[in-house]
Formats: sequence, C-alpha cells, structure tokens
Amino acid sequence: MASSLGFNCPKRGRVDTPFFLSCQWKFLDATLNLLMIDIRIATMSTISVIIPTHDRPRLLVRAVESARAAGTEVEVIVVDDASIDETAEVCRRLRGINYVRLERNQGVGGARNIGLMASTGEYVAFLDDDDLRLPGSLDLQAAALDENADAGFVCGAMVMADQEYQPTGEVFLPRSSGDVFWDLLELDFPVMPLSTLIRKECFLRVGLLNQKLPGIDDWDIFTRIAEVYPMLVIDQPMGIYRQPTPSSEQGSSSQSSQLLKASRHQLKLLELPSVRAADPGVRRAIRRRTLNRCADTLLWTATRQLSRGEYGAFLTNVVGALRLNPFRIARPTAYKKLAQRLILSQSN
Repeated sequence: MASSLGFNCPKRGRVDTPFFLSCQWKFLDATLNLLMIDIRIATMSTISVIIPTHDRPRLLVRAVESARAAGTEVEVIVVDDASIDETAEVCRRLRGINYVRLERNQGVGGARNIGLMASTGEYVAFLDDDDLRLPGSLDLQAAALDENADAGFVCGAMVMADQEYQPTGEVFLPRSSGDVFWDLLELDFPVMPLSTLIRKECFLRVGLLNQKLPGIDDWDIFTRIAEVYPMLVIDQPMGIYRQPTPSSEQGSSSQSSQLLKASRHQLKLLELPSVRAADPGVRRAIRRRTLNRCADTLLWTATRQLSRGEYGAFLTNVVGALRLNPFRIARPTAYKKLAQRLILSQSN
C-alpha cells in the first residue's frame, strides 16, 4: 500500500524494522530542515553587500572593510569570479565574509546574480572591489527604505576620486525621488550601484541582472525596477567612486563602447510595457534625446581628454559621437569647444 508521503507501508500486523528506522530518519531530517529554516530566519542580516572580484586582491581588502563600516547588520558576500592570483588566499584571511568561488568567469553581472542567490538580507547593495562605501551609509539607506515601504531602491551622492582615492572635488547627486523611470530610460539620471541600496523583493518581480550586458547591466536593472517601483534620493554621499582612466583596465574605462552598447540596448527597453503604452511620438522623442545626450557626453569627454594629451581616447570618443549622431558634431558649439581645448593644450 502506498502512503501519501511517497513510500510503501508494510502490511498490518508486521513490524518491518528497516522501514521503521527509515521513517524515523525521514522525520528527523524534516524536523532538522525546519529548525535550520528557523535559525536562518533568526540570524538573517538586514543588508547583504555583494562584491564581485577578479584578480584585484590588493583593492578588495579595502572595499570589504568599507562595507563592514557602512552598516551594523551587514552580510558581506565576496564572489571570486575565477581569479587566478592570490585572491582566494586573501579571502581566507578576511574575517566574517561569505566567500563564493566561481571556477568559470561569469562577468560582473553573473557574479552579482550568484551573490544575490547566496544572500540572506532584506536589502541588497552591490559594491565594486575598487570602490568604497562611506561609514554608516548603508544604515542610513536601510532606514529610508524601512520608512518608505513602496520604494524599490534608494540612492545618494557619490564622491569622485582618482586612482589613489583622492577626491577630485566632484560630487554626483541624483535630482529627486519618485518616478524616475523615464529619466533612467533616457540615461538622464546619474545612479550607480555604489550609491544604491535595493529592496531584494524587486528582483523577484523584475528578474535578475542581465549578464550579457557587461558594463551596463546595472543601468538595465535599475531601469526595469524603476518601471515598477518609485525610488528615494538621500542628498548625502554614500561612497567613493574610483574614476577609470584609459589605462586602468576597469570595466567602465571605455565610455564610448558603453554608451554605444547602451544606445543599442535601449531599443529593447523601449519595448517595456510602460513605454509601449505611451504615444509613439513619446518613444521617438526619448530615442532622439538619448542619442543626442550620449553624443554630447562623448564630445565633452573628448575635449577634456584632448587638453590632457590623451589623443587615442580623444579620437575614440569623437568617433563614438559620430556613430551615435553624425549631425551632432556639426553644431558650431561642438567645434568651438574642441578648438578651445586644442588651443589650451598647445599653450600648456
């Protein structure tokens, strides 16, 4: 006779010792599983900080320390994305981290997803291994999300720094809270993982990060979350962003390739339900403004690179601007800026 639990029961009047013992073990195993669930819930961290890393152990230690100092109930998850140096040994010496080792490189988006699946926190923060969280910043953002149950994520300001973590004097701050979906869709809202804390339930609704979008997977996920949830802005610095240089080999080093990739991916984001429900003229206007904004950004960056003598990067960004909008560079103001930078560089 088969029971509803999926195993065979012996005939009445007989004692089957092996069967009886197996029932006991099944019962004990199920009880232990329930106890472990209770333990995990009782010890769950409020915030999970996910740090993907690949062959940068020297920078990683400082990032981990900053994550610990940023909150009181923080779970730090380091996802080693198939490093081939001493990263594993360095992580073994780091106290109180959840170390996840990947044998095959998944890229930043894939590593973040694996960290997400290993996390236990109600809120999630992504931290690059070369950036730094500021003390108390995670607690401040968690309190904001606690007070605003409908918000999907909260972001703050970023302090820009050079390769040695010396502030450059620039601070980037998103404009306002609320519905930022349309601004994000147009790449007109400066938000990055470093300064953001996300409610974990958002990923259950919109899905994981797209690991096929290296360099722009964060913009993609923020846009998808913002379509469904409002967001909050705190006008205080949350972290220190180590700005890339053409030779730093950071994932964000090539602004031109990232903006070109973003302009192509935007065509898919324009198929999101909220956008499809809008007037076709609205969609065309969004597309036009985005291409213009990206081209202008590359031209502005090019003028700064020209004054610093970074001629290779200058040409790359000018060509990128031409690919985005060949008519944008024909504006008199664009030539004026380039000429002014060229004169300045020659005079120095």
